[in-house]
Amino acid sequence: KEQAKMNRTIHVLGLGTVGKLIAHSLAGLPNGPPVTLLMHRPLVMQQWHDEGAAIKILINGEYHVQTGFHIESSADFQRQDPLQRFPGFGPNLEHSAEPPNTVIDSLVVTTNPCITLSAISSIKHRLRKTSTICFVQDGLGIIEKMNSRIFPDPHDRPTYVLGRITHDVKSTDQHFTIVENRIGSFLCAKLPQVVETKEEYFCPVINRTDFSWSPQARHLVGSLIRTPGLNAESLGHKTFFVRQLRQLAVGAVIGPLSVAYDCSNDELLYDYAASQNIGHLVAEICHIILSLPELAKFHKLEQKFNANLVENIVLRSLQKSGRNSSAMLQDIRAGRRTDIDFYNGYLVQRAMELGVPCPRNHTLLHLVKGRQARRSRQDNLYIP
Repeated sequence: KEQAKMNRTIHVLGLGTVGKLIAHSLAGLPNGPPVTLLMHRPLVMQQWHDEGAAIKILINGEYHVQTGFHIESSADFQRQDPLQRFPGFGPNLEHSAEPPNTVIDSLVVTTNPCITLSAISSIKHRLRKTSTICFVQDGLGIIEKMNSRIFPDPHDRPTYVLGRITHDVKSTDQHFTIVENRIGSFLCAKLPQVVETKEEYFCPVINRTDFSWSPQARHLVGSLIRTPGLNAESLGHKTFFVRQLRQLAVGAVIGPLSVAYDCSNDELLYDYAASQNIGHLVAEICHIILSLPELAKFHKLEQKFNANLVENIVLRSLQKSGRNSSAMLQDIRAGRRTDIDFYNGYLVQRAMELGVPCPRNHTLLHLVKGRQARRSRQDNLYIP
């Protein structure tokens, strides 16, 4: 009966390059699920129609086009004046300026972590305990923030899936056309749910970990794995966690240090002070990770997070990226919020919980936030 009630539609929230790649791939599945794109601005919807209501991917000089998507607004369109009307939107027209109220059973989220909470809050009324949300993002900590701010009641929480994509995808001057320079992989893991039970009011609360898969979770993860273009694989949640921590360790060094020194990635290699900081920072990060109690019995964890090994990975990443600037530095220079809370911020939070000293991560966390705040004041012509 539960299976019969399930909506097969997969909604995609976040239409950057990763969101478009996933939506395009899902739409290409034979007998695949319907795909709905959630758009937060009328301008994006207008661009969608102007560009032919299709997502195009350029691979090896050849365009691959997918159509047949549904689109919905993910937030109320703000009006400067009560009489303002958006062309093509309103009663009896193709799109409503208000978000629908239909339940979302399967949701893929590809927004940057720093704006994910506000993006999810706009569609929270459409999510249920039976819903499954797949977060395809770098960094860690989004689940903890979701639980504390969006779904504080454990009995109302959806099923969470974490995902990471390594395809090299770039944007073009056409909003819904992207270029795939290198085929990578898509890794995901369904997180177990913690179920609280209490026999009587005077009894202690018992936490039980539920590893079972709901029909919605099987549908969403199964659809992603069946998609040939994604090269997807489902992992155990601890295996995924360790892989994500490896990526986080590298990002928590390169991003904030490039902001601190205001330089391209390769310049970090040839600055003596920066190179010294890399070694000390990596050692502190590895110490935090090796102290995590949930990974105490993970096989060969000390080998995977040996400080010398991780430092070599960081140095190779810097050499490979050359004169490129880190995403964090690009965000600072453009006046955008960074994802520092989901890199060093996550490490600092975990270290504080465990009583592990983390002075370097703490300093970098607040240095980046300080630069971010200063740039925001400059952009807003702040006068003290």
